[in-house]
Amino acid sequence: MRDVIVIGAGLAGAAAALRLTDAGRTVTVIEARGRTGGRTYSRGIGESREVMEFGGSWITPWHDRMQALAARFGMGLRQTHPVVERRWHDGQTLRTDAPVAPEEMSAYAQGMAAIRQDALDMRDTSGRWHNGSPWTDTSFADYLHEKQLPASVKHEIMAWWTISGSADPETVNPLDPLYFASHHDGSLDGMLAILTHTIDGGVGTLTDRILAASGAEVQLGDPVTEVTARGDHVALRLSSGRVMLARQVIVAVAVNAVATIRFEPPLRAGPARLSQERHQGRAIKMLLRVSGVAPGILVTGEAEGLRWMFSEREMVDRTTAIIAFGLYDEVRDTSFAAMTRAVNRFFPEATLLSHDWHDWVRDPFSSGTWVSHGLGQTPLFAAEEWAPICRVHFATSDIAPRESGWFEGAVIAGEAAADAILAAAAQDPKVASGPRR
Repeated sequence: MRDVIVIGAGLAGAAAALRLTDAGRTVTVIEARGRTGGRTYSRGIGESREVMEFGGSWITPWHDRMQALAARFGMGLRQTHPVVERRWHDGQTLRTDAPVAPEEMSAYAQGMAAIRQDALDMRDTSGRWHNGSPWTDTSFADYLHEKQLPASVKHEIMAWWTISGSADPETVNPLDPLYFASHHDGSLDGMLAILTHTIDGGVGTLTDRILAASGAEVQLGDPVTEVTARGDHVALRLSSGRVMLARQVIVAVAVNAVATIRFEPPLRAGPARLSQERHQGRAIKMLLRVSGVAPGILVTGEAEGLRWMFSEREMVDRTTAIIAFGLYDEVRDTSFAAMTRAVNRFFPEATLLSHDWHDWVRDPFSSGTWVSHGLGQTPLFAAEEWAPICRVHFATSDIAPRESGWFEGAVIAGEAAADAILAAAAQDPKVASGPRR
């Protein structure tokens, strides 16, 4: 009989394990994949072994828990390179002077001002989805139509949509990009201004260090298929047929992967529905290593389905790393030839050396990218919907009470699940008693 088992070796699971072991608990972490990290995934690209982020990248100035963990485990913060040059591709021409032709500039400016005002209206609201906005029940596609925006503005906001909304415009509301923009000056470009840092060395590396410091036993490559609460313990069945028992369990997997596990007693109605419907996040993050490009160039437009590119930094071998985003269903060809065409459209001075990406949508243990609420789904993500069932707790960035969808949210959710176990033990030692480290 184990003390606590955490299902999932991503950032939420690692944060939960550390919180528990810091309090003297003994933890076993079970991970379905053959690696730790979950939706954090840090590794090299092509011939370069320099770490790049295949999952999420950025943290914001108010992500205190991530900053504290980075400091605790000796990892620095890399400041996001400032934008030193702006480019736009209007479908025909790559522009460096202005987003559109002079005769279209007035309509473009008016449309962008209307979007900026909607973003500013979200300041000091209760959050990303729960804010009483008139657009809450409106799809992003309908928002664009109702605002009567010129094609050039729609083209531009679609580029920013790929790093914020990241879903089919017909299925989710427009609040994500508006809320992100509201944190700065309300402009779309202001979204990049709040993405101030990355973790030098990679969030995947940080996750590994957290797990190592926790002293938790980590078992890889054997997915949990069943979780059954039985009075004073929980029984887990793994794909290998093994059965493991624990006094408490934390399920720290992506919402879209919950359906891979059978629960007894069953999930509540809301989580059961969400695990079947899944959140709508479907994006591609492409990593491109090029020569001939200076860092700090931001380009929006459309090239082989990719709509947003930023030359993020110079690498140690003097090449440049470019991050590119697109909607999953629009990027139909990810070959070297297609990515060469995409890079050359936005960066005609560039030579593509290598490219890579991770298919989070087809990855069975994520089945999607960062969280995007479908229309009518928002109440299903509420933390109280995912309250513990007997001795089974839930923790993932997707359902975090704050900073949902961010690394910070993963840490918050993991620590909250651990705190619930510790609080239960403090109130009634029989509930969660077990061996101490």
